[in-house]
Amino acid sequence: MTNPSPTELAQYVNRTRTRSTTTRLSRRTLLRAAATGGLALTGAAALTACGVQGHVVPAGAREKGQAGKDYSAAEKKVVFATWPSYIDVDPKNANRRPTLDAFEKQTGIQVQYLEVINDNNDWYTKIDPSLVKGIDTGYDLMVVSDYMVGKYRTYDYIQELDLSNIPNHSLLLPRVLKDPTDPGRRFSIPWAYGYTTFAYNTNLVKQPITSLAEVFTRPDLHGKVSLFSEMEDTVAIALLAQGHDPEHFTDAQFNQALEYVRRAKDRGQIRSFTGNDYLSDFQQGNTAVTMAYSGDVAQLGKPNLVTLDLPKEGMLSWSDNCVIPNFARHKANAEKLLNYYLQPQVAAALDDFIDYIPSVRGAEDELRKLDSTAAAVPLIVPTKAMQDKARGFMALSIAQLNDYTNRFQQVTGQ
Repeated sequence: MTNPSPTELAQYVNRTRTRSTTTRLSRRTLLRAAATGGLALTGAAALTACGVQGHVVPAGAREKGQAGKDYSAAEKKVVFATWPSYIDVDPKNANRRPTLDAFEKQTGIQVQYLEVINDNNDWYTKIDPSLVKGIDTGYDLMVVSDYMVGKYRTYDYIQELDLSNIPNHSLLLPRVLKDPTDPGRRFSIPWAYGYTTFAYNTNLVKQPITSLAEVFTRPDLHGKVSLFSEMEDTVAIALLAQGHDPEHFTDAQFNQALEYVRRAKDRGQIRSFTGNDYLSDFQQGNTAVTMAYSGDVAQLGKPNLVTLDLPKEGMLSWSDNCVIPNFARHKANAEKLLNYYLQPQVAAALDDFIDYIPSVRGAEDELRKLDSTAAAVPLIVPTKAMQDKARGFMALSIAQLNDYTNRFQQVTGQ
């Protein structure tokens, strides 16, 4: 795959996109909030709900995935399942997706881009019957949360990528390759990469906040704090606040973090545990301090908003990822599409629209050329200190995931 020329990108990518001054709710917000509800079940009930009770991983297939016949050469298409509002759109024509249009023109491969995923677990339940039977799901590519990559790998439901079709894989940044659920990125390619941090309103918070621990303990913030109803985000921040590493923690440290959250709630420090409505509460002044996703905060642009770009304890990093399910009919074409989006110019165009962090070497420089305003935002182009302090969330077994989430929701009352 050759890199698009500047003329071609200028034709297909709107380089003068005006950054909205109104809040455009990011896909990450909806994705993470929607994922929370389905994990409240534990034990056999949880496995039944996800359609995996009695599931047996085929012998010899684990860690590789299962391939069917690939029709890529004869059928120039890709069926791409994703979330709404997770791609660049031409501001003058909502039916045009500039980067995707450019791929189709360059390759002749037609992409059936389907915004059909609204909840991680509902989506899992939808495709599980096909995967457990060993048949094609009808999709060649799908976008799932980081923790779900581990779940799909546990059940051997996604295929190992053929890196000969993705030479731009070598451009992935080290911080992205070091992924707890997929070390080396052999099964997944990030579509969006970002941080979980805090933002606060200086009209309501007069003393600057510099650490995560202050959010849980400062008297002047009593009753003004909103945390996420997503277990990974809130527990990771609590672990960091206590000096623990979210990438490597013990059951005892998880219990300490959970108790840390419980005590803050019982003292009335925490006003609410919120999902995709957190920005609404924050903008209305119902909360003065909110846990926030970096892309959401980058879009706000409010003069009275201060973001903890670098709390002294660090931040949680995460990614939403493209994976190829077993028996995909057009695997090679899907890999060509992934390779295309790993080009620095194309990656920059996508990140410029969705306001998340470039994960490809060279994309930051391209973003500076494309949109210097976006590139100047630390939550879109983070500093080295921010990168060094960002930590992922430890890969969990399904038993751990269900147990931890259930106990967390008992604390939050969600």
